[in-house]
Amino acid sequence: MTDNSTTIYRPGQSVMCKIESAEPGGYNAVVVGSGLPPSAEPHDDADHPQIKAFLPSIEPLKIGQTVPATFVCMHNNRALMTFAFMLGTTERVQHSTASDEDNAFAIWVDSYPSTQKLRRAIDLIMPAVSGKLFRELNSSVADTSMLLTELELANFTGCVKVRSEVQKSRSAMLLFEGRVAGAIYGRKDAQETFAVEKAMKQMKADIGEADTFLQVYELPPDVVLAMSALFLGCPVAKDKEKTLLDYFDTTLISISVSGETGCLTFSESEDGSQPDILVFIKLGQPFGGYKIADQIYVEEAESLLSEIRAIGKGAVEAHILPEQLLSEAMTFGYKLQT
Repeated sequence: MTDNSTTIYRPGQSVMCKIESAEPGGYNAVVVGSGLPPSAEPHDDADHPQIKAFLPSIEPLKIGQTVPATFVCMHNNRALMTFAFMLGTTERVQHSTASDEDNAFAIWVDSYPSTQKLRRAIDLIMPAVSGKLFRELNSSVADTSMLLTELELANFTGCVKVRSEVQKSRSAMLLFEGRVAGAIYGRKDAQETFAVEKAMKQMKADIGEADTFLQVYELPPDVVLAMSALFLGCPVAKDKEKTLLDYFDTTLISISVSGETGCLTFSESEDGSQPDILVFIKLGQPFGGYKIADQIYVEEAESLLSEIRAIGKGAVEAHILPEQLLSEAMTFGYKLQT
């Protein structure tokens, strides 16, 4: 998609944002300060209209409040922002030789690390929809060192699952067009699972060892993007005064109205640490889902929504991918090979 948005800002630049209204995952805002040095040339404010922005936040903010933020990127004449919490980010990006698109992704993942604290490790990542494996390798008898390079060059979209007999670990990596859109790693002697960057590092180490088994299979791009919201997206804040079903229904409605892409998780346990159902959402519309215990893909999302409503208790969480993440203004996903 070609984006004709233009801006005077660069990724990592400090700005001030005025909060205008709430929306799923955060707030609609306008940029009111650029952090730029004063211009030597006089100008008319009419020549510099306010830039609208999306500022993700799970913390409540007041309408009309002005907050410091960091510019990430621009798409469809709307800026994506993060809070100005990561003190090292701006300086690191300003000295970066990478493209603005790469820097935009670096700023985003510095500011919004995964909030997932999951005990189910790779069960969270669904198996192949077709039931057929693309490739299955054993590092003891196959050259696995070239695998990641091949997947990157092929712009592969799907999943790599890894099981190490040496480390007693299981892990999985979501790939979207040859880049890492999510990862999770669990080991028998570890108390918790590791997500994304830590998971990627551990997985690559395991792949290089003997007695490591790999499965590689394709997944539909829409499914990968929806699941990636759990790792690279931003959570939709909960209203503690609402019941599970109230939050569930109002979140679905607000995501539909705003046309978001993302994933909704449902857990029968109150702490939500072991999701039972994933519901995939594309441009505001649920289109399918995944029953984790049964390891099956469900094509009709409505049956899953009805099942969640019938149970009526547990925990629901929602994560969205702001549209700027999937635009040409950002390189979405981690580089598979560094």
